[in-house]
Amino acid sequence: MSQLSVKVIEWMKNAYAAYFDVEEIDDGTALKALCAYHLRDSQYVLVKKAELWSAECHEYIYLWDAGHLDTNLVDEVFCRTLKDGEPRVKPHAQHMYTYLTAVVLYDSAQPEALAQLKKLKRRRNYKLSLHGWMEFRIAAVELPTANITANRAGMRPAKDLKRMVERIIYAHQIGEEKTQ
Repeated sequence: MSQLSVKVIEWMKNAYAAYFDVEEIDDGTALKALCAYHLRDSQYVLVKKAELWSAECHEYIYLWDAGHLDTNLVDEVFCRTLKDGEPRVKPHAQHMYTYLTAVVLYDSAQPEALAQLKKLKRRRNYKLSLHGWMEFRIAAVELPTANITANRAGMRPAKDLKRMVERIIYAHQIGEEKTQ
């Protein structure tokens, strides 16, 4: 783990803590944190019992610090995120969606691993989407340059992630210049 990756993980946990429940994970693997977001929205008339509609939305973000990203680690990220995340999905009539998002920070990567990452996908519809859906999203961030590689579903969170990581890296570079 590089000093920059430690700083980025801490900044990301602090940024997500405003809206997410952040749980640190220290099990000796590359998984460093799980951030969980839950939203329930509804509309009712006069009293809460006269509910017109309601919807539940959930997102679980898994923060990984890879160091060197290879195809085996990409498989591990995919399998472990789904293994932990799919049991958390509770489809019912008011469930709208659950996103399982993996954010992988790396210093160097194999080109095959990045190509494999782009092809990863998993989406499940529950009762023809009447009970919502679940989708796997992944974005890998190259720390020195803030380049982001994502699968198709991960393109939307990748935009926000890029802005956040660029600010963190810029602040880290400014801090290094002040200490020299």
